[in-house]
Amino acid sequence: MACSFKHCLLNALFPPQCLHCEDKLPRIPPLLCSTCLEQLSLAPIHQRCWTCFAELEKGRCERCIHRPVVIRRQLAATENIGPAATLLHNFSQGQRECIAPMAALMVYQWLEQKMLLPDLVIPLPVSFGNKYKHGFDGNFLLASEVARLFSVPVVRAFHSRFDLSHFLIQGEFRSRYCLKSRRKEPLADRTLLLIAPFLEDARLRSAGELLQNHFPAQLCVLCFTAY
Repeated sequence: MACSFKHCLLNALFPPQCLHCEDKLPRIPPLLCSTCLEQLSLAPIHQRCWTCFAELEKGRCERCIHRPVVIRRQLAATENIGPAATLLHNFSQGQRECIAPMAALMVYQWLEQKMLLPDLVIPLPVSFGNKYKHGFDGNFLLASEVARLFSVPVVRAFHSRFDLSHFLIQGEFRSRYCLKSRRKEPLADRTLLLIAPFLEDARLRSAGELLQNHFPAQLCVLCFTAY
């Protein structure tokens, strides 16, 4: 009874609004109104590079043709515009309620493209500063939700370290990825799916190169938005 009264009082004082357009929502609201949900569509894969998902007429882009294959395929669930951009922004600000709809759309895109289910899901690590700011690792929670929907394990294969050499040379703060030496799940001969909130080719490729040292059967990437 007390919880019900508290919920009614909060709705009266702070009426629930759509996360994107701020229209008023029902008493027990979703994050987005029906109009904004209709705008949350899958990113089309035609006119995208088959490997890195960069915009292209067809086939593979020149960059992917002339460099060694590290990641077999990168895929994004949606474009970084409209309600999707709002979800990504709020996720980056530490709002956990955005994780479930983001993960659901990512898995929907993966299944829609008839991709094979991964053996393991691995989150791209966040910096220590990001984790300290929000009190949790958003990428790990996003990967965990994707793994739950796929019914496969999630593995924290990486940790981030302060890149001292880059700081001394460039004067910029940056983290670098390192593989954890102790893991419950072996990576060799497994199909690995690297999870990140948005496509960032250089960072994903850097993480992929480390994973390739353990000879996975296949390495792919799934993100919420494209760039």
